[in-house]
Amino acid sequence: MIPGISSSAEARLTGVLDPRVTDIVEETYAASDYTILDARDEEARRLGITMTGEGVTIVVTDPTRKLGDIRIQSSGRDNTLFFDNATWGGQCFASIRMLGSETVMLFNDIGDAYVALQDIYLRSNGQFVFWGRGASAVGLSMEIEGEGVGVGVVIGDDALISNGVWIRNHDMHAIHDLRTGRRINRPPVQTVLERHVWLGHDAMLLNTERIGMGAIVGTSSLVKGTVPPRVVVAGTPARIIREGVSWGRSNNGMTAEERISIGMPALPEG
Repeated sequence: MIPGISSSAEARLTGVLDPRVTDIVEETYAASDYTILDARDEEARRLGITMTGEGVTIVVTDPTRKLGDIRIQSSGRDNTLFFDNATWGGQCFASIRMLGSETVMLFNDIGDAYVALQDIYLRSNGQFVFWGRGASAVGLSMEIEGEGVGVGVVIGDDALISNGVWIRNHDMHAIHDLRTGRRINRPPVQTVLERHVWLGHDAMLLNTERIGMGAIVGTSSLVKGTVPPRVVVAGTPARIIREGVSWGRSNNGMTAEERISIGMPALPEG
């Protein structure tokens, strides 16, 4: 489907292509042309990539269109960053640290959206990040731990992520019962934001499995577990404070496309 990624990463990508998350399908990737670069190449630098270390392959759909300013530190090998940048406005600003190997990050078409990723820290081997079409971020940090099929972060289409947001797919350290020695907190999970999710300022997703499409997470909220579609959650820990709601990028209200994307019919005109 995409050159430069392993069969296991391709299988994980196929699993992400769910209508609740994205309108991208396998044929979208099959129909694209790709250019493959070493992240240390001059061609990659012209795109806006600065590389420290080695072992990172860059795959782009337009080798002439600037990405923005993307700084990569890698101490692993066989890592891949994919950018569907054919219509990008050059407003992706990211600091990415790759401690492990065989990691894949896929950034789909963001158009003229602004994407600021202050600190993306991939700590383990085989990790996977998916960035949906049209998703934007004012200031997002992520720390991803754990190996295997069930860990990573998926950002659905048209997500809106405010400043100061953190996504951590784990509790940072294991917590043990001193009497039995048994681990009592959960291992790392895969965190999935379905399409058209809004994360408010300074929200933290900690060991969060899924945020349903159209949901809103309030300012400074701490979310664990799952959030249903089309609700507002807020607080520490976050709880549902309103149901049957969503949001629009325009102050004039939701567009018909936004409503349809979260499973709601368009309202009658007038």
